[in-house]
Amino acid sequence: MKRPFWRTLAWRLTLAFVLVSALALGAVGVIAAVSTRSEFNAFLGEQARETLVRDVQSYVQAHGNVSGYWPSRPKGPDEHPPPDDGRRVSLSPWIVLDAEHRAVYATPDVAEGQRVVDRPETPVTVEGKTVAYLVPSGRQLHPDRRSQEFLARTAHALGWAMLGATVWAVLMGLLVSQTLLRPLAELRRGIRALQRGEAAPPPLRQSRTDEFGEVLSAFGAMHQEVLRNQQARRQLTADIAHDLQTPLSVIAGTLEGMLDGTFQPTPERLARLHRETQHVSQLVNDLRFLSLADAGELHIHRQPTAVAGLIADAVGNFQEVARAQGVTLETTLPEGDGTVPLDRVRITRVLQNLLGNALAHTPPGGRVDVTVSRSEKQVVVRVQDTGSGIAPEHLPHVFDRLYRADQARSGGGSGLGLSICRSIVEAHGGQIEITSTLGVGTAVTFTLPGATRAPAQSEGRAPADRAPPPHG
Repeated sequence: MKRPFWRTLAWRLTLAFVLVSALALGAVGVIAAVSTRSEFNAFLGEQARETLVRDVQSYVQAHGNVSGYWPSRPKGPDEHPPPDDGRRVSLSPWIVLDAEHRAVYATPDVAEGQRVVDRPETPVTVEGKTVAYLVPSGRQLHPDRRSQEFLARTAHALGWAMLGATVWAVLMGLLVSQTLLRPLAELRRGIRALQRGEAAPPPLRQSRTDEFGEVLSAFGAMHQEVLRNQQARRQLTADIAHDLQTPLSVIAGTLEGMLDGTFQPTPERLARLHRETQHVSQLVNDLRFLSLADAGELHIHRQPTAVAGLIADAVGNFQEVARAQGVTLETTLPEGDGTVPLDRVRITRVLQNLLGNALAHTPPGGRVDVTVSRSEKQVVVRVQDTGSGIAPEHLPHVFDRLYRADQARSGGGSGLGLSICRSIVEAHGGQIEITSTLGVGTAVTFTLPGATRAPAQSEGRAPADRAPPPHG
């Protein structure tokens, strides 16, 4: 349901933008109005002072001194001609003093003839001689009608400018809020598409350079990854069902035939049922192993292990199989020996899977080389064969569970061998990778961290007289 605009984030952003703009414009308007009036009053005061100085100079030039001075004509509402009783009183912001600082042009606060010496003064000179002084009376100069009209027009102009700026702030707030929230709308569409299991909408794939662009890019990548995981999960379910259906069908059909007397329970049929049962059991065990790894509950029992001996034992168990297939199997170990804290059983399983894959895809006359190198920080094990290799389109998927391809590897026929290898190696804190060239061969390399030095032993190859590992 679409929410009303006044409850949207766009409205809140616009309102915040307008409030901030209004407060700022209001403060600027008030400061501008007050400053304009203050500066204009100061200008009028300075103008009145200059006019009064010129008037006093003219009076002195005409009368010889400032005695009896009164402005020649009224200057505004603050200056009035002398009243009928002869008192000289003015509301002017200036007091005129003679050369002895006695008031000549007085105000109600300063009587005529009173000495004023405690105020800042402006000397009035005629022909280089100081004839009078002007001092502030402390009263404010009231603007005349034209000045008041000017100030009113200025205030109105500021008010209209503030109103226009406020309207502009509303428009800019709407524009900015829409611009800022557009990526959120795209993100919302992407989330809804993700909920429906659909691909991300096209706007999420557009490049942006700001922080929202980084969020959209990260969400787009996550969206694609989630879709891939969903597809892989569906494919995994289908593959598991297929792998379980075949042996279970064989077992069910054979048992039904035996029950209704069609088949006799011969040793050959019973052996076939046993093999199919082992296959199902192995697949279930592998799936349980991977589920534990996914849940972070795969327990690794580390103990200091001589890497050379572990590799030699694992390779030695395949020597008889290699000779039977006409494949040369050799191992190169580093000088000396070292111990690594690892789970001997788990790493042996990794080696068995890799060696089994290598021998299964290496033709007679080929070779499989197991190379071990060691540094202070890690041990690197490399299993390389000269087999059929893996096509480039299959290579990125060989670690996927139950991935099937004629050229891809699978441990024990379950399609989970390399997935199990990766889980074991990563549980040890190592890494595993595969490189292959179709028709040339394949190399699988995995690293194990935490190597420690041990007393030196002689370099050697895997014994050639070890028996293969027990089946299953």
